[in-house]
Amino acid sequence: MDLLKHVPPSIPDRSFNSQIVHEPAVLGASKRVCIIGAGANGLATLKVLAETHQVQLRQWSLVAFEERDNVGGIWYPAPPSENPPLTPLYDSLSANLPLPVMSYPSFSFPPGTALFPTAAVVQKYLEDYATHFGLLRYVRLCARVEKVFWDADSREWDVKLSTGERLKFDFVVVANGHHRKPRYPDATGLQSWLDSERAIHSAWYRRPGEFAHHKKVMVVGGGPSAIDICRGMMGTIPLLLHSIPRKVGRVVEYRDGGSVLLEDNSIESDIDLAILATGYEFSFPFLPQIKSGIPSLPPPLPNELYNSTHHLFPLAHHLFPLQGDFPPTSIAFPGLLYRVAPFLLFEDQARAIARVLEDPASLDRLSCAVDVVARAHTLMRERGTDDPLHIAKAWFRLAPMESFEYRAQLNAFLGKNWTAPEWEIECWENRGVIRREWREIEQSGKAEEWMKGVGLNGMEDWIGLCRKLIKQSGTSAKL
Repeated sequence: MDLLKHVPPSIPDRSFNSQIVHEPAVLGASKRVCIIGAGANGLATLKVLAETHQVQLRQWSLVAFEERDNVGGIWYPAPPSENPPLTPLYDSLSANLPLPVMSYPSFSFPPGTALFPTAAVVQKYLEDYATHFGLLRYVRLCARVEKVFWDADSREWDVKLSTGERLKFDFVVVANGHHRKPRYPDATGLQSWLDSERAIHSAWYRRPGEFAHHKKVMVVGGGPSAIDICRGMMGTIPLLLHSIPRKVGRVVEYRDGGSVLLEDNSIESDIDLAILATGYEFSFPFLPQIKSGIPSLPPPLPNELYNSTHHLFPLAHHLFPLQGDFPPTSIAFPGLLYRVAPFLLFEDQARAIARVLEDPASLDRLSCAVDVVARAHTLMRERGTDDPLHIAKAWFRLAPMESFEYRAQLNAFLGKNWTAPEWEIECWENRGVIRREWREIEQSGKAEEWMKGVGLNGMEDWIGLCRKLIKQSGTSAKL
């Protein structure tokens, strides 16, 4: 079975930003590393790589390019003026994971931080993380990466910036996030609604008051943002919701006059506005050597790296491309997985990247290819289909406990025997219970009382609070 067929060989005026002093280029560095994006993912990668002895000894050079005027990525607010918006961050957004599984393992939130911190608190936390670990010296703000191309002759990456510069690198970390390019449903008539502004994607949503003049709004989607938008708009206008208080089926056709045909053949009429909370596409417009489309299922693996907009395929360890026009040990794509605690995962992925940077031969491509084929067949069996699109949609959506298995695999790659702490599993499994109980406490006006002194003894205080909420609920949810 030829699994590896065709595998190639191996600064603005803001008080925070004004403190940045860039690390000068390291002349003669054995490896030059480019990180695209300085959000939570890019910062974690910077932190881990900056602590390696190679960077400390100036054998490797690091630079992270961030198109905006601050670090933070999705958590850094911006008006919805661009197309698409720089961030889909809406005013009421807060973390949907409890703080113990919302933190970097290496850096705690300050004492007194709410169990589900607001976006502003998370943004400040990311700024503090960058400052605490001295990462800002490696960050270039207002520098958008426009093109990244592997030069097979010189065996290096040619990186073109919005500043007009063209720089050379040996390794690229793609940490540009996956909440930028809106995904639109494939439904008849939707484009007409979008053209007439009867429908918008939730990336443009900021606050419910902006829609108070509408009489009937339909929110399409069932994820966290759809639920948040519904909650925010309740009491502002009459609502037809895809969630609570009234759930309807999938829309199959958007018709003239404000009516929609649902999958059960019923019709909903008089809709003023549809807010499409339908997610985002994976997008790497600066990487022309990635092929767009849905690859066939292995074996064999495709001879190019594919972006289906639902997944990037094929990747070893969900990080390193096994195929393509560039070596798998010259580029990495962290932060692509869904249904994970991302901040806990980012540093583990960064350590795997550091391992491949230090020892490219450590990446066993044949073994990784076998793992990719095995995952494809597992998903086909579990979902009862061999439709490549269905498998693509499922590829990065991990099962409830699979994120812990994945982190154990990453640590095994690093030569470590890792198991998740009991508290981490408990908080993750019961995150829905914790969220529900905490929301009731907030509504009762007792949140400040509950948070008094929490964090003064470190993470154990927040863990204890989570366990108290689980016990209070009388259940231990297995999600």
